[in-house]
Amino acid sequence: MKAIASARRFAGVLALAALVAAIAAVPASAGHNGAVVDVDVGACGETTVVAQIADPAGTHRVANMRLVVDVDGVAQNVIIPIDGSTASLTAGPFFGQSVETETVSWRVWGGDERDYDDPLWNGYGEPGFGAEIGDYADEVGTFAWVIAGTGDPNPFTNWNEVEVDTCAITKEMCKDGGYADFGFRNQGQCIQFVNTGRDSR
Repeated sequence: MKAIASARRFAGVLALAALVAAIAAVPASAGHNGAVVDVDVGACGETTVVAQIADPAGTHRVANMRLVVDVDGVAQNVIIPIDGSTASLTAGPFFGQSVETETVSWRVWGGDERDYDDPLWNGYGEPGFGAEIGDYADEVGTFAWVIAGTGDPNPFTNWNEVEVDTCAITKEMCKDGGYADFGFRNQGQCIQFVNTGRDSR
């Protein structure tokens, strides 16, 4: 009888060990697939931001991931394809009365308080963050603000930023129809801007 009980206990220990080994063999659940982002700054601050899903063959691809680019509170966004092709947005070139700087902001938004947002939302991972962001969404009535620009009052959204150099418009650039390239109605309006900084566009 003792031999049978010992055999059963031994069989139970073996079964438990096998279960532990099986659990250990299962890979940890991977997080949602993020994006690789490249920022290229050209002449007069023209900035192109290109995003591509990090692992197109992965199982945790996110179909609603967006690249968002913002300049002066004016945002544009595009879906990042899950097939591995790229999404890109271009801001600029930028022109003014003199050479100055412009801030181009960008982020990858994944569709909520997700670990693949870039940069992570302010407060992500802290206790109560999910409830706080849910309350804020209820207050404003939508989650759509996460793809809005930097002027949006959302207290959770952070941005990556790049400072770029703008170009100065010259009188020569205003001539021969060039004024239209800068949004002026005529050559005189363009030259007035160069001379005085008065922008009457």
